[in-house]
Amino acid sequence: MLRLDQLFFRNLITLFLITLSIALLFSYFLLKKIELYHFESNLKNMINVFELNLKNIKELDKVVKEIHKKSRVRVTIIDIDGKVLAESNKDKSTMQNHKNRAEIIGAKDKEFATAIRYSHTLNRDFMYVAKLVKVENKELFIRMAISIEKIMSDFYTLWIELTLIFAISLIVGFFIAYKINRYISNDLEKIKTSLEMLLNKNYNSKQNGIKIAEFKSISKQIEQVSQKLQKRQKQKEKYTKKLKLLTKKQSDIISAIGHEFKNPIAAIIGYSSSIEDENLDPKLKRRFVKKITNNAYKISDMIDRLSMSIKLESKNIKPKMSTFDLLKLLKEIKELLEQKYKNREILIDVKPTMIKADKTMMENLFINLIENALKYSDEEVLISMQDSIIKVIDKGIGISKNELENITKKFYTNDQLTWNNSIGVGLYIVEYILKLHDIKLKIKSKISTGSEFSFDISKLKC
Repeated sequence: MLRLDQLFFRNLITLFLITLSIALLFSYFLLKKIELYHFESNLKNMINVFELNLKNIKELDKVVKEIHKKSRVRVTIIDIDGKVLAESNKDKSTMQNHKNRAEIIGAKDKEFATAIRYSHTLNRDFMYVAKLVKVENKELFIRMAISIEKIMSDFYTLWIELTLIFAISLIVGFFIAYKINRYISNDLEKIKTSLEMLLNKNYNSKQNGIKIAEFKSISKQIEQVSQKLQKRQKQKEKYTKKLKLLTKKQSDIISAIGHEFKNPIAAIIGYSSSIEDENLDPKLKRRFVKKITNNAYKISDMIDRLSMSIKLESKNIKPKMSTFDLLKLLKEIKELLEQKYKNREILIDVKPTMIKADKTMMENLFINLIENALKYSDEEVLISMQDSIIKVIDKGIGISKNELENITKKFYTNDQLTWNNSIGVGLYIVEYILKLHDIKLKIKSKISTGSEFSFDISKLKC
C-alpha cells in the first residue's frame, strides 16, 4: 500500500503528464489553425494592397515576380475566362486555364475565396486566396498563394517553442512536487513518531519543523492528546500511590486494631476460664470479674473512638449547640477518669465559665486529651485556663518535632509512642471537634519534659 506522500507524488506526476499531453495536442491543432488564419489574413491584405495599385501597373509579369522575390508569395493574375495573364513562379504560356479552380469559382460568389490543395504546376501544397476585382471596366482575379511547407515550418517552430515552455514548466512542477512530497514525507514521519511515542506511553510528543498546515494542525491535536494522557497518567500514578498508601494504612490500622483488641479479649477469655473453676477463692473471683469489666470498658472505649472518627469523617455531623458551665463539665470528667485511673491526680485551674458548644463533643474532646496525658505521664495532669486559653498539660515522655506534624492525622501511629491505644484517632477527634467549633488546636512538646495542648474558647463564651 502506498503512503500518502508516494500517492501524492505519483498522482501529481500523472496529472502533469496528462495535462501536458492534452495541452500539446490541443495546442497543435489550435496553433495550426491560428497559423493558417494568420497567413490567410496576410494574403488577403496583400491582395487588397495589390488591388489598389493594379491600374497603375503596366508590366504585370515583372511586378508579380518582384513581389514573389521579396515575399515568397506566389502571385497569379487571371481573367474572367480563366486565362492566366501574369504568373510569378511559372511561364504563363505553359499554364492551363484556371476557371475551374476552387478558389476562382468561390471568388465569383464572395469577396475572398480560400483553398488548400496540391499544385501540379509546382508540385507542392499551397494555400490559395483569390479575389474578383474590376480594373477599368475589366474583371480580373487576383490570386495569391503561399507554400504550406512554409506555413507548417513556422507552425512547427512555434509549437516546438511552446512544447519547450511546457517541458520547462513540467520540470519546475516536478521540482516543486518533489519538494512538497519531501515536506509531506517528513511531516508524516514526525506524526508517525509522535503516534508511536503515544503508543509507548511516552507523552513528550511535541514535534517542531512541520511544514504542511494541515499536518501542523494534526500535530497540535496529537500534542494536546499527549498532554491530556500525560495528565491522566500523572493522576493515575497519584491515585495508584494513594491507593497503595491507603491499602497499607488500612492494613496497618487493621493490624493495630487487632493487636489492641487482642490483649483485652485475651484477658477476658483468661479470667472467664478461671472463674469457671468452682474451687476458686471468692475474693479472687471478684477480682477477676473486675478485670473482665475493665477490659470490656477498654474495648467499648476503642469502639466509641472509632465510631466517632467515622462519624466525623462522613462530614454529616453538626454540633448541637447548648449552653453549659465548662468547670462543671471538667469536674464530671475528672471524677470519671480518676475512677478509671486509680492513684492518678487531675488538677483543674479553671473558673466557672458559661460557654455555648456541643456538650457531648466537648466531653469527648477533654476525655481524649486528659486520657492521653494520663497514659503518657506518671505525674499529675493539669487543666488550666487563662485569658480564654484552655491548656491540658502533662509532664510525660513528650513528642518529637517530627511527630508534632503528624500526631493529629487520622490513624497515625508511631513505633515508639503507641499513641491513643495504637489506633491513632484520639487527637484526630480532638482537632476535628475544635474545627467544627471554628477553633484551632495548638501543641507544644519536648521529649522527656512533657506536652501542652491548648486552644482558645473566646468564641464559645456566652
